[in-house]
Parts: sequence; C-alpha cells; structure tokens
Amino acid sequence: MAAEQQGQQRLQAAEAAQKDSRGIQALRDVLLASTPPDTKPPADQGQRPSGFTLKARQLTGQPAGPGVSKGRARVIMADADLAEFKHGEILVCDAVDPNMTFVVPLAAGIIERRGGMLIHGAIIAREYGLACVTGVPDATRLIKTGDPLTVDGYLSIVTVG
Repeated sequence: MAAEQQGQQRLQAAEAAQKDSRGIQALRDVLLASTPPDTKPPADQGQRPSGFTLKARQLTGQPAGPGVSKGRARVIMADADLAEFKHGEILVCDAVDPNMTFVVPLAAGIIERRGGMLIHGAIIAREYGLACVTGVPDATRLIKTGDPLTVDGYLSIVTVG
C-alpha cells in the first residue's frame, strides 16, 4: 500500500516536472524531497579524504581461454620485463606478441588489454589450456606486479585481491 502511494506521488511529480519550465531539475528536486531521509545521499558525497586512492577490485573483458586460475600478477610493459617472469604468475600485458610466447607455458593465466578470441595470446592460451581474458581496459595500469589475481576465463572476470 505504501509502495503504491509512493509510486503515485512520483508519477504526479513527473507530470508536474514536465509542465514546469525547469524540467529535469524540478523532477530531481521533487524526487529527493519524496525520498525517505535515511536513503538520501550524504552531503559530502564525492569528497575523499586526502591520501585516499581507489583500487580496482574486479575487471571484465572478453572470455578467450576457458578455465579459472589464481596467482600473482606480473605486468609486462617491455621485452626486458620478461626476464623477471616466474612460474605460476599471471601474465598481464598489452598483448602477447610472438616474442613473448616462450613465457606462456610458465604462466598460470593471461590477461590482455587488447584483443578478443582471435588475438595471438588467446590462441596460445587455449593451446596450453590456460585461463585467458582479453580486452580488459587499462589492465596494465590498474593491475600492479605482485597483486593476487583470480582469472575466470568462463565469465571473463578478473578479480584483484
């Protein structure tokens, strides 16, 4: 019953806002006024304490290699970084090029910033049976070397932490 009344009030408010010359702002004002006090956004929303940084928790892309794997991230930005790659790490790169193929058998999974199902890294991952997610925007920027990762090649989800 209360939900019906709330819906009627919002419909009336929307009709009144359409007639009002202020349009959307009037609708927003009416909706905020009709929202119960405990659900209104806090006044300081959008402000962060100094020194506070956001960190990606879950990234999505395109599924390219079926499987689920866990390991520490190894972000490869240049060919020189390949020498530091260790067995069981998750390979995080812009795209796997043929020069990087020799480290793929050591990897537990692959995350690529570019690509789809037919990119070189995805094909190699499927050949080796590795979980692979491609097309993850800003993967090399958001994931840091050493971050614990879970790569879900079925759902194309990369969980950081």
